[in-house]
Amino acid sequence: MANIPKISVIIPVYNAEKYLYRCIDSVLVQTFTNWELLLIDDGSKDSSGAICDEYAAKDARVRVFHKENGGVSSARNLGLDNARGEWVTFVDSDDWIKPLYLEHLMICAHTSDLVITYATVFSDNDNKGVKEEYPEHDITAENFSLLFEQNAMSWHTSPWSKLYKRKIIETYRLRFEEDVHIGEDAIFLYSYMLQANEIKIVCYTDYCYRSEIAGSLTKRVNSLQSELSGMQKIHSLVDQMVCNKKLSPKARKELNWLKASYINRVLNALYIQEIPCKSRRIVLRNLDIDCYVHNIYPNSLKTKMLVKMLDMRLYDLYDMCRWLVTYMKGKICV
Repeated sequence: MANIPKISVIIPVYNAEKYLYRCIDSVLVQTFTNWELLLIDDGSKDSSGAICDEYAAKDARVRVFHKENGGVSSARNLGLDNARGEWVTFVDSDDWIKPLYLEHLMICAHTSDLVITYATVFSDNDNKGVKEEYPEHDITAENFSLLFEQNAMSWHTSPWSKLYKRKIIETYRLRFEEDVHIGEDAIFLYSYMLQANEIKIVCYTDYCYRSEIAGSLTKRVNSLQSELSGMQKIHSLVDQMVCNKKLSPKARKELNWLKASYINRVLNALYIQEIPCKSRRIVLRNLDIDCYVHNIYPNSLKTKMLVKMLDMRLYDLYDMCRWLVTYMKGKICV
């Protein structure tokens, strides 16, 4: 019987031939060597699948799974379905990790259910990178608020730069939401944090993140159904945290801002797609408007006026104004 690896490294791969060699090579040179690498080829149309097979042929610790394109969440889920390690970590195929990444994670793993580290952020024209800086903490139920007060967990929700205990993932059947395209990372992380008794935050920045601001997913608006699903699940998890954890007023404020930001995404989706007027106004009336108007931060006079309309429950006027703006930009909603 083959030895069970200590860590399963899961890399979802889609059309990543430009960066994939660097990413995989960075795993192969880790100082901590008791790992398995799961490469999930999500229906790539370039040479990514062949590159994955090339590495698997040379190193028995590398396993490749080819699947039809289904998105990054489905790829990560396939990795979780096949992981054998005691611990799990994720790496994106256009990123890479420094040689001590896994060793540093394992140093912290012995007394923790979740290890959170940070990244060195690189832009395309930056060879030095900028290291993220946050304080170190040992998080328990007593100081759970620090995750949001000092460590930016209201938005720093990416699955990478973290180490998860696979037993918790499997016990609570945690997976990435495949019908959600923004927020699926937060849903997974928050669902996991609710089950973690001890969380270790350390200031290592061994994860190297390649930032592409122009194509940021956080700025993309998805289908209304996807945005609604993400909002509802995030709101539910935040409400569970409020009920189950001792949260300070500042931490609650951060989480309320997060809820408001997902409502804002739904509002944007209403006016970027062709959605009938009656349907738009039904959605408006069913949103948590109080949460939105009290926690969103308007950044322009126009936004302040729109928020005021919602605060006064002038839904029809709000809808007409936003429709007119959309119309003048050349995208008509019927």
